[in-house]
Parts: sequence; C-alpha cells; structure tokens
Amino acid sequence: MKFAIIGGNTENIGRPYREREVETPYGPITLAEVSLAGGKECLIITRHSMLQERDARDVNYRGNIFGLSLCGVTHVIGVSCVGACDYAHKLGSFCLLTDFLDFTHCRENSFAYEHRLVPHAGMEEVFCAALNDVLEREILENNLPYAGRVIYAGTDGPRFETASEVRMFRMLGAQVIGMDILPEAPLAAERALKYASIGIISNYATGMAFTVTDKGIEKVNDEKKGAALDLILNMIERMKV
Repeated sequence: MKFAIIGGNTENIGRPYREREVETPYGPITLAEVSLAGGKECLIITRHSMLQERDARDVNYRGNIFGLSLCGVTHVIGVSCVGACDYAHKLGSFCLLTDFLDFTHCRENSFAYEHRLVPHAGMEEVFCAALNDVLEREILENNLPYAGRVIYAGTDGPRFETASEVRMFRMLGAQVIGMDILPEAPLAAERALKYASIGIISNYATGMAFTVTDKGIEKVNDEKKGAALDLILNMIERMKV
C-alpha cells in the first residue's frame, strides 16, 4: 500500500521531502517524496503548480495519474476547494466525495487505449468507500468541521458557474461544485488506483451569496488546507500497511 496526495502544497508538509521528476507518456510531472514516521513514504503533487499558475482545465491529469502508477502508488487522495450548493454545508467544512456529475468538455478524460488496464473502466466505486470510511473517522476524531459525504459536479472553468447552472446542478443532485477532480478520479479508476477526495467548502455557489470571488475562496482555503494535509499524513503514518 503506497499513498499519494494530489492538491497538497509542499509549504504545508512540515516533514522532510525531496522533489523529483517522473517521465510519462503524457509528459514529465514533478512530485515531492515525503518521508514519514516508521519509514513510510507519501508522494505529493501540487495540482496547479507551486505558483498556482495553471488553470484546472490545463492540469496534466493523465501525466499525474500515470506517473503515480509508475511509482507504485496504490491509493490516491485528492484535496480541492469546492463550492456548496446547499446552505447546510458550512464554509470551512470538510466533505468527502461519493459520486460525480461531469460537466467538463475540453479535457483529455481517458488514457490512450494501450495505457488503460481495461478498455472501459467501471464507475461503480470511483471514490473508494473503504478509504472514505477511514478519512471520515479521522475527521470526526480530530473534531474538524464536517459536512458529510456529497455528490460533486465538475465544471471546466475558469469562470464561475451561473446562478441558473447552480440551480440545475442542485436539481440533478449535486451538493458541491468544483473544477479540479475531473478527470482525475475516473483516470485513477482506469489505472486501478483506489481514490478518495476531501473537499474544502470554500464558498457558496453563484446565486447563493452576494459575490463569489477568488479572494474569498483563497482565504478559506489558506486557513484549512494545512489541516487537510496534516490529517492525511497523520492517517498514513498510523495505518498498518
């Protein structure tokens, strides 16, 4: 069992690490190899680059997932900020994704045929229920704000969604909206990686608040992303593998 985190930032690690580049059929990726207690290791990919200069639709999702599989990773945990479609989900809360609605349309969403483990990957459990159980227990035991398990609607961005789109997503069953997790999650399924995702509820969607701004989202994300990373790293250190 070998873990990786996508979405973390090395400035929040608080543990020794070294950066390395991995060549993939989809271009090189850069990751951090983090040394954990008990001789364990975790790999971390900063999804939008260290300078946050890459839009979500421009992330090399195929390179990231394929590169992690080349490194022997078996379990991946994504971390991303999400917008809430429901006032019951409080800002700054963590949530766990259980399913998705894909409204992206300009992303490479599958590996080349020869790089898939099966021609058509099943989506029955694209978010690993067992991994969600472990993460949920960690969140509750650490008394962190928790909004429960949610259905995610993925959009391309970089613009925010309109109020009408948000109403549509809500009618279709989505509880949170984001731009980062697709096609990351289904690509992990194509490579038979166990995948889970922690969402940081960083804003209320358009039409639910006065204005949705990058500044407001970044404020919540900056306050919570370190706690999310610590939660995952501490969990990995304590796990019997």
